[in-house]
Amino acid sequence: MDHNWVWVAIPITGILAGVLTTWIRARHGYPLDRRGRRGEWPQGGEIADLKAAVASRDAIIAKLEERVRVLERIATDKPASLRDEIERLRT
Repeated sequence: MDHNWVWVAIPITGILAGVLTTWIRARHGYPLDRRGRRGEWPQGGEIADLKAAVASRDAIIAKLEERVRVLERIATDKPASLRDEIERLRT
């Protein structure tokens, strides 16, 4: 049997694996250099900055959730109670 196709399939598989790995690393924000380093994790002060950014994002999300609740309530309330609520907010 002639299995010469194996000698073609092996390098093609390696090339495709390298392309796929690079694509996944780029998509998830890992560095693309090939100097033996894996994706670098945040260090020291960077972690504090990330925690502050997450806390800020969480506060914004909480405000937006509250606004959505108010808008949902306005959209589903009866017109009379909506009018009363608007008048109460104006004063």
